[in-house]
Amino acid sequence: MKKIMLKKKQIITILLLGIYFSLYPPIISQPKREVRAVWIATNYQLDWPPKTYNPDIQKKTLIEILDNLKSKNFNTIYFQVRSQGTVLYKSKYEPWSQYLTGKLGENPTYDPLEFIIEEAHKRNFEIHAWLNMINIKSSDSPIPITEPPHIAIARPDWVRKYFESNNVSYWLDPGFPEVRDYLKNLCLEIIENYDIDGIHLDYIRYPGKDFDDSLSYEMYGRNKSIEDFRRENINLLVSAIYDTVTSIKPMVKIGSAPIGIYENLPDARGWEGKHSVFQDSREWLKRKKHDYVVPQIYWDLSSNPKFEVLVDDWTKNNFDRHVVIGIGAYSEFVAKELEKQIEITRKYNASGQSFFRYENIKNRKFNAYRFPANIPPMKWKDSIPPNPPFAFSGKNLKWKLGLIELVWGIPEKAIDGDTAQYYNIYRSFTSVINRENPEYILSSTQNYFYYDFIRRPSQLEYYYQISSFDKGHNESLNATEIIKVELTNLKEILRPVYPANVIAFRVNKRNGELIIESDTQNKITISIFDGDGIKIKDLIKSELKIGLNYFHFEIPQIRKKEFILKIFYPEKTDIINFKI
Repeated sequence: MKKIMLKKKQIITILLLGIYFSLYPPIISQPKREVRAVWIATNYQLDWPPKTYNPDIQKKTLIEILDNLKSKNFNTIYFQVRSQGTVLYKSKYEPWSQYLTGKLGENPTYDPLEFIIEEAHKRNFEIHAWLNMINIKSSDSPIPITEPPHIAIARPDWVRKYFESNNVSYWLDPGFPEVRDYLKNLCLEIIENYDIDGIHLDYIRYPGKDFDDSLSYEMYGRNKSIEDFRRENINLLVSAIYDTVTSIKPMVKIGSAPIGIYENLPDARGWEGKHSVFQDSREWLKRKKHDYVVPQIYWDLSSNPKFEVLVDDWTKNNFDRHVVIGIGAYSEFVAKELEKQIEITRKYNASGQSFFRYENIKNRKFNAYRFPANIPPMKWKDSIPPNPPFAFSGKNLKWKLGLIELVWGIPEKAIDGDTAQYYNIYRSFTSVINRENPEYILSSTQNYFYYDFIRRPSQLEYYYQISSFDKGHNESLNATEIIKVELTNLKEILRPVYPANVIAFRVNKRNGELIIESDTQNKITISIFDGDGIKIKDLIKSELKIGLNYFHFEIPQIRKKEFILKIFYPEKTDIINFKI
């Protein structure tokens, strides 16, 4: 019997603590719609794969990454699938990366891109295939013979060696139309063979002003300046990728990670995308050949270039496309400011944030991501919302104390042929749910059912509502009815502890807390007496609302150890004896 009572007291304490935190949550302003992304770098095995060629460990590690990001309320992943002219997917153009098996071009026992897409979609992430484009190799290390061959071996006439300080790298010359076709076909191959959500372009630029492209310029320059020739070559490449991919799969997103400074500003000077590496990313937005950019604004708040100055510059030049701010979490100076930098991106209405890179945020808790967020829709791709779910029901499963099962009907297709891709589950402590407030979002799921396990119940009933989202992240205009689900198992346990209406009671030397459940609206008075039955004072005079009522009161400071709490209802009196 003592063990049973102990469990009941533990449950009551949990209830009271839960009530406190639900009544007094931290004040955090978070948008409901926001891209929360991270770059998972595979070049040099920086984030993945681990330093092993065991495929089971590789897959296990990838799942751990996804689960960790899900727990932090991220929703988007830029997964590096091409670097050093090698790939992490089955390609007819380029060899398998040596990071998977230890040998360049050797087939692994599984397809990493296929695997992460499947596992990420289970967790309702968007996955974008991140490709290093024009840069194809670092260092002078020899390249083994493979099938298919490395592009530097297959087409050495396309490749130029580039020196920067003591480093050497190899780059394709985008001045050749054949090179642009080749890079376009790499992207086309991915979207034709994989259920990818986006193509994320990196190194879509020249390495510097001293790049040797004299031959292509002589053949195709056509009286342009070398600067305009180079910029237009990248523009043509981006346009070809965008037009080809979206003509086949219109909902696939095309974006890139441009240099963080487009053009120099008074408080943001350095390497310029437009003039130093001929990356005219704003022209891509202006021509509508990009759905989003993630500028690499990898600096802190106080140094020049200044983070906030660049966020302002990029967001006000978005040309009605999404600007997700790239944050350099690897920097010790930036790492101290991550929460502040997120706040600044929201101040300027950026579409979200992305962090470089996973390893640098793996062990970090994000207070700014306390609540989940939905990915913002791209109205130029799809603006028609799906139909809402229907026939929504919920119940407390008998075999588990705090487990609630929610089930709903899959909606019919909308007028554009889309049905629900996933659902938002909203939860509230009251019968009011504001679907525009992310505090009400419990989770998202691609299933038509959801299990809510409430480990620390703060009350006996919870309220739920479900809405639909299509692939373009448009939310249904309406949602299901709001339903109430009662924790019947918990109610049965708590009932014998106190008088019928009292759900929980706790006191210390100075304060008391009381939870009363009422089926009707009643006026009550709560008074405290000493152990001899002499009234000390009235603590509370109030009107009960229907449902749970929470009361907090001070214990009178007198030299007494035994007290009686009396709760006076119109038709009865409840009595609780307690000691301090």
